Amino acid sequence: MSKLPEIGTKISLTDKAYEIIKDAIMTNVFKPGEILIEEKLAEQLAISRTPLRTALRKLAYDHLVEINSSRNVIVSNIGQKDVEEITVVREVLEPLAVKELENNMKQDEIKKLEDILYTQKKAAKENNYEDLIKMEYEFHVCIGKFTKNKWLYGMIKDINTIVQRYLILSGSLNKYKEIAIEEHEIIISQLKEKQYEKAEASMKLHISNVSSRMLR
Repeated sequence: MSKLPEIGTKISLTDKAYEIIKDAIMTNVFKPGEILIEEKLAEQLAISRTPLRTALRKLAYDHLVEINSSRNVIVSNIGQKDVEEITVVREVLEPLAVKELENNMKQDEIKKLEDILYTQKKAAKENNYEDLIKMEYEFHVCIGKFTKNKWLYGMIKDINTIVQRYLILSGSLNKYKEIAIEEHEIIISQLKEKQYEKAEASMKLHISNVSSRMLR
């Protein structure tokens, strides 16, 4: 099992452990199907089992690990069915978020999306895959946040955490980065021009395209 950085005796040990292990899963340091051994994790992170177990339960809630009947903690696998099912949910939630923005978007929110797009283009040009993935996530999550609907935002945020991992494992975003960025640019342009119905349709198409690219 790969080595993790120590946490030490800092506050919020559960949250720190959660973030470190989550990052290791998201970046494929811990691979799908790998068993995470509590004793080794606690030793490497320099924390007790109690905050570690709470962190692992949070990761299970996020569908990043599975805890089986034998209490083994296993990094969740990703298959075609997972991608297809999560796409069905995204195709409902994220166009709905765009619809909720109608006549409610502020200029600074448009600017935020444009800044994300700029960073994404820069990352693509510099082959900075880490920033490319981060900006893909930020684009979708920000749209959810701008709705001011905490439940819709929370679901979009959670689901895009899983999508982010899919993208890392499949490598599809790096292969199709120019197309993905162009699709983002179209959505932003339509929001800026207050063409909300078009932006809603473009978001649904973008999500469908992302799914197709991951499954190729």
